[in-house]
Parts: sequence; structure tokens; C-alpha cells
Amino acid sequence: MDWEIFLKLRNLKTIYRIFPILIFFIGCVGFSQTPEQQKMIDKALKMRDSIMECIGLEEVLQKADQQQKRLESDEKSNTKTSPIPKATKSEDKYWKNTLASNSNNKLPNWNKGEADLVFHYSYDSKNDKINFVEVGVINADGTIELNPTKKIPVLKPLNNFKNSNTFFDIHNPDSYQYTNENTGFKLNSYLLVYQNEQQIGILTIGNSAKVTLNLLTPGDLYFGDEGYILSWVFAAEACAIKANENWSGDLNNTGTPLMVETNVVYDLNFNPGWNMVITEVIGTYEFPNAPEEDRSRYKKHNHTSVASIPKEATYFFRSTVQY
Repeated sequence: MDWEIFLKLRNLKTIYRIFPILIFFIGCVGFSQTPEQQKMIDKALKMRDSIMECIGLEEVLQKADQQQKRLESDEKSNTKTSPIPKATKSEDKYWKNTLASNSNNKLPNWNKGEADLVFHYSYDSKNDKINFVEVGVINADGTIELNPTKKIPVLKPLNNFKNSNTFFDIHNPDSYQYTNENTGFKLNSYLLVYQNEQQIGILTIGNSAKVTLNLLTPGDLYFGDEGYILSWVFAAEACAIKANENWSGDLNNTGTPLMVETNVVYDLNFNPGWNMVITEVIGTYEFPNAPEEDRSRYKKHNHTSVASIPKEATYFFRSTVQY
């Protein structure tokens, strides 16, 4: 109801106190009246007409009736059951502000000049900055060079991985088995790109634009797009992580249950110093009629150690603007 109608209707509260008196006098018109009574009736009729004209009562009632009909119509339309829209697989978000390397490990159309590739290992809250070591460079022409040699000065115990695993694919933490569980360890699935002491983006390595973004995005970790991503690992001493979990349950993001069965394997053996891990998404459950957030789910995650970057791997640079 609009403001004008509200104000006019509010004034009716006062008028309602007068109307019973007016109605009493007006109702007496059909009977014989004394001259004094007739004067009072005439006065009441004039007051009624004045009030009706002042507040535009007829107009108010018409507007109120129209408003009520609109509200009833809206309520009916809102209660209609709408079919679940078919999900459309969004490609745009995977390539927004993103460059992919060619076969020569070079980023075509790179125009940002030379930039450092760094591996972060902690956050300094006192000075509000990220602590990192340099592991490579993007040259001015877009070529990528990686040569991690520096040690990571601050590490957490290997057995803390059950709390820091950003893939969130093991549901029972007791599934993990560690060798040399107290040695220092750090894993990142991306490198930060720095220029002039400012982060300008991130660099991931894999064979899929989807997988290399899904496995960094909390709401998309369970997506079933197939492919792999590489992670960088630094270990203080030789150590290992093993796990093999078969799990069944609900992996929905939008409230409608998505019952799936998954298998997750960790078969990781680390040497002292720098190591690499490949995480493969294998097999897909498709839900074509589900909302975008539930369009697919993975069947298997396979985490294994690799000695080097696969020759066919692609480097994906994503600008910080995207985040």
C-alpha cells in the first residue's frame, strides 16, 4: 500500500469516532422532525459531505481494493511450483582474467613484465604480510622458469596434514597413515605471482582450466570435471602419507541431496627438500538437471608423488583481479 493511502486510512481512525453520531442523525431523515432536529440533520449531512470530499474516501477505497487484488495475485504467482532449471556449465569463470601457456611453457599475450613466482609458508599477522620464498620467475616475454632451491624456514608437523588438507576429500581423519609424522612439511597447490612487492595473481599447473580452479575453490572442490593439478611440497626429512578411503554420502551444495560413492587415495612419498604431487580427478557423476553448484561430482581422487612436471602440463596464470 502506498504512502498516500496509508496516511488517508490512518486519518479514518479519528473519523470513525464521528461517523456513528452522523449516522444516527442521518438515519432519522425518514421520520418527522422538529425544526431543531432538522437543523442538526442538515448539519450532519454537510459534515458528511465535507469529510468525504476531504479524504477522498471513495478513491482511497478503490486504491486499497486494487492494492489488495495485486497482493493476492502476487501471492498466487509465488506459490506456483517452478521446475528446477537445467544447469548450464559456466565456462566464463574458468577463463576470466586467465592466461594459459603454450607448448613452450610461455604465456602468450603476457604484458606485465618480469614477475616473481613464490611459495608462501606462513602469514605474519603482526606486520600483515605473507612470508614466502622465491621459486621461479615469469620473464618479460611470458616464459616461465622454475627452480626451487631455498629451504622453508617454518614448517608444521606432517601429521597436521589431516587439519590442513585443502582438498577436504578424506572424511575420516583416522584414514591417514604417516611415516615420520613429526617431520616438518608444507604443501601448496599454487604459486603466488609477485611484482614490486605486490601480489598480481596465482600460477597453477595441470591439464585442465576447470580442475586447476575447482580444486582451489571451496564450493567447487567436489566437482567431477576430470583432469589433474600439481602441488608443490617441501619436506624437512624423508616421510610419507598414505590413505585409501571408500565413502558414500551426500555431497550437495544447494540442499537437494546428491548421494554418491567416492574413492580417495593418497600414496605420497617425500624426499628431503622439494617434491611434487599430482592430484587426479577420475570419473564423474553427472546431474544435468541440478543447479550449477551441483552439476557434477567426482568418483575418485588419486594423489601420487611425481618426480617432475609432466611435459604436456599447462601453466595457468590467473590475475588477482579475479579474486
